[in-house]
Amino acid sequence: MSAAATTSMRTGLSAPRLTPVQAQALITTWLIACFVAFGIAWALGLQTDWWQRVLLVLPVIGLGVADAYGVERVIEFRARLTRSLADLGWAQMPLAIGGAAWLLGMTPTVGTRLVIGGLIVLVAVLYNLAPHAVPAGGAR
Repeated sequence: MSAAATTSMRTGLSAPRLTPVQAQALITTWLIACFVAFGIAWALGLQTDWWQRVLLVLPVIGLGVADAYGVERVIEFRARLTRSLADLGWAQMPLAIGGAAWLLGMTPTVGTRLVIGGLIVLVAVLYNLAPHAVPAGGAR
């Protein structure tokens, strides 16, 4: 009997069997949620040491593993989280980028964050006004 089978028998848990699409949904949802949360920290100018940022990632990894093993409450939480991320719309992209920068320790000054935020809003407004953003038929 293999070591994995023995451990599985002792704990009562079996290895998760995810399809590639399920694994992709699980991983991307938790990563984007983590990056968006860290993006809020970046926008607020919060600063931490590298090891504190690593500690903040551990609960997300734990939630992802629990989700993969089918813990019902975590699956329900991921579904609500997915809807919340969708409600952010275009804002989730710059927040996620800011979160990745924060995770890497790149926290610019307040002025720089305001300029970057202003540029993001400008690009979003221009994007919405662009001809390719108009649905087929020409009506908004």
